[in-house]
Amino acid sequence: MPPGEARASTTGAVGPARATGTTGRAAGPGAGAPYVRRTFAGQPAAGHQRPAGKRLHGWGRRLEDSYSRQDLLRVIHQHRQALALEWIDGLGLPTGSQALEVGPGSGFMTTALAEREFIVAAADATPRMLDTMRQRAGAADVAHRVRPLAADAHHLPFADGSFRLVVALGVVPWLRSAPLAVAEMTRVLEPGGYLVLNADNSDRLALRLDPRHNPRWAPARLYAKSLLHSKGMLRPRQDEPRITAHRLADFDRILRAAGLELLRRSTFGFGPFTMFGVPMTSARLGIRLNARLQRLADQGMPGVRSAGAQYLVLARAPLAGRFVPAGR
Repeated sequence: MPPGEARASTTGAVGPARATGTTGRAAGPGAGAPYVRRTFAGQPAAGHQRPAGKRLHGWGRRLEDSYSRQDLLRVIHQHRQALALEWIDGLGLPTGSQALEVGPGSGFMTTALAEREFIVAAADATPRMLDTMRQRAGAADVAHRVRPLAADAHHLPFADGSFRLVVALGVVPWLRSAPLAVAEMTRVLEPGGYLVLNADNSDRLALRLDPRHNPRWAPARLYAKSLLHSKGMLRPRQDEPRITAHRLADFDRILRAAGLELLRRSTFGFGPFTMFGVPMTSARLGIRLNARLQRLADQGMPGVRSAGAQYLVLARAPLAGRFVPAGR
């Protein structure tokens, strides 16, 4: 398999992964999701600033609403959670295991973990999102298994080896430093503990087909924006959330540099397909197209199996005394 190529379901030490349902990725106009500015790891955008907590809260509320809509954003979030839970269930961790969710957002995953009788510490940098998560856990009658706290993913307030499981879904694209946060998540794992997290794929099919978003044109777009900013002809819109996507091989290197062993990997989500930002299909057709492409990806078709919008990984922390730093 060439570098950066990940099968839609890769067999690891825990067993083969199985994609559940259809998937999709909404990240453009007409797909049921607000527009976001994209940057690619190693290529910071002109005037790049992380959004403030208030704007992140508003974005999170819109993501929460997406769970009740019939669009690709709903499909991809449901698939991501279902596949992550399938992998976690397959680990056979004991009842009462200590788990950490980094960035619980609206609390869907937090509640699912607590319902499986994990004792969950839920760490989020946005207090209002923690309030939403508390309400959801309370409504599911699992609040007694959930401990919310405000924390930064780059500086987790826990002792080494505190958790048997760490989950971070939809978090990496928003991070200031993915390597630092991954190292922190690994630090708080007990020896042999498990990490489930995902990254946005910078080489996903939907971006390749649209010149406005194709990663190959990123340097030219950055140069043009920088020139327009310097001439006062373009002002950055601070209200637009910004996300960072990674090449699969680069994200694998980040995980391995932290000493993690990659057990299972899956890319998924195809669409919405746009041309210069204009949707090329209806929402219903987009979901059907996504389902067909997903089947090809699950069958390992080259060029498709690594082209999903998101990249989900199950990794294992090294056993005590067995960590070897990257490059040695």
